[in-house]
Amino acid sequence: MTKASKQRDTKLDTLRATVLCVVVIMNMMTLSGLAYMSPEMRDDMLGAADRWAWSFLNVFLDGKALAAFSFMFGLSFSMILQRAGRAGETFVARFLRRFLVLGLIGLFNAIFLFWADILMTYALLGLALPFAARLSQRMLVTLGAGLVLAGPFALILSGVEPPAPVPEGQTESLEAYASPSYADTVSQNLEMVTGAGDTASGTLLLRLFTLSGLFLLGLAVGRSRLPGQVTEKRAMLARLGALSLALGLSAGFALKLIDTPQGALFMLYLETPLMALGYLMLLAAALYGRETWLHSLLAPLGRMSLTGYLSASLLGQLIFYGWGFQLIGELGTLGVIALAIATVLVLAGFAQLWFRHFQYGPWEWLWRSLTDLRPQPLARNAKTGEKA
Repeated sequence: MTKASKQRDTKLDTLRATVLCVVVIMNMMTLSGLAYMSPEMRDDMLGAADRWAWSFLNVFLDGKALAAFSFMFGLSFSMILQRAGRAGETFVARFLRRFLVLGLIGLFNAIFLFWADILMTYALLGLALPFAARLSQRMLVTLGAGLVLAGPFALILSGVEPPAPVPEGQTESLEAYASPSYADTVSQNLEMVTGAGDTASGTLLLRLFTLSGLFLLGLAVGRSRLPGQVTEKRAMLARLGALSLALGLSAGFALKLIDTPQGALFMLYLETPLMALGYLMLLAAALYGRETWLHSLLAPLGRMSLTGYLSASLLGQLIFYGWGFQLIGELGTLGVIALAIATVLVLAGFAQLWFRHFQYGPWEWLWRSLTDLRPQPLARNAKTGEKA
């Protein structure tokens, strides 16, 4: 085992992989074609159990997994910043290259794998990291929380349509992605990426503020003493997590009862960050207890979360799209969930095998190599001169 791997927080890796699992499930709902259908089409196609599962995902997970992933992204990079600082690196130029490469990877993902890419957004937000890292802890928390709270106000002031399910009702995508031609897949991905602002301006605006705020809050938590004290503070995190989740759920259910929010009711759109933070605190309280088989299963996947994120999109295409097994629009919610969980298990097994021989995930290695403008050692024992 390398020195780097000994120093890794495997519980944090498990937490990251758990969030990734939920992201994969929600992305599969889109790749499967269910998200493109109109509500009427889904009602006609789905049985009672599938409709219940769809409603459950919509209330409890839709948008929340992505928000939690954004917080974890900021948390992870705060630790990278700290390691760079301890090593005495001048990291601004390197970090700018790092996020430029991430943006290019995200562009590749959006065009060739899954149009609803989040990596390009992270790359843009990451450009502010070296500067945000210079802020005091209090200023960083204030700015992060302020951005989250500003999201609903931005909706009011902009006058755009309130957030709506994306990409619901875009049935033309079902036909395009069912085509056996991969060129049609790429063409439709491009159309979805370039046309997103026309059909989902409210969703994108709210997401910009929410993800930016959570990104900075993750950065603040990462450079605080909390990551090293999670085990001792599990009870407090569990209470705060339950409270945050309850508040978010209450806001979410209230939104379901209101056709068009007005004025102060726009604050109900804070449901997503409240629930995301609630989930993260509850998961941390659970995972930072005694290590179990779950840690052993998921921690390696958490180490290669970028590879897992991109590979899940490729596998989703293979399962559902016309160039693959052509299951798009054919499975109900529960069937898609089962395939998404199977995908995560395949990726977790791959990660277990991969890290027996290598020290970085495939896409993580490419990211590092392009950032440093030279190939990085990949074999586990490359740094010590031993055979892998």
